[in-house]
Amino acid sequence: MVKKFIVDTMLGKLGRWMLHLGYDVLYFHGKDDRHLLEAAEREGRIIITRDTHLVEEHPHADIFLIRTLDFWEQLRCVAQKFPMNFGETFLSRCSHCNVPVERMKTEEARALLPPKARERATMIFRCPLCNKLYWDGTHPVHIIQLLREHVGLDVGTDKKQSEHRSS
Repeated sequence: MVKKFIVDTMLGKLGRWMLHLGYDVLYFHGKDDRHLLEAAEREGRIIITRDTHLVEEHPHADIFLIRTLDFWEQLRCVAQKFPMNFGETFLSRCSHCNVPVERMKTEEARALLPPKARERATMIFRCPLCNKLYWDGTHPVHIIQLLREHVGLDVGTDKKQSEHRSS
């Protein structure tokens, strides 16, 4: 079964990077723990938090406590605790809507891209909910380099790098 997550307000950056890796993750904007717990329960999500009081007050809730302040270590902890095949899931979800993106026919989609991307894109993806476009460009290469350098994750081979999406 695929795990789903919800990160609290303390971990917004972590949540965004989890999306890059392909995790199904929502960012909880509220400050009320009760609403966070209800949302996690209703949607079957694991809460990821730095809030030790939340863990202490709700010992039976499905919560993963992040102890470090270092962002890269936070991401490393999540990737180790909840491993996935990142080569298959990397940039597979919309960074705004958290839904899986869909591949478009490249020739039809080229006209929708900025001029430089129009010339170079070989793979184009679209969010079926918000219609945001993603394509293979320099952004995924940069993300891959950061993940290798700071987290020790290899999300794809050099061949697969050309297939990753960017916006």
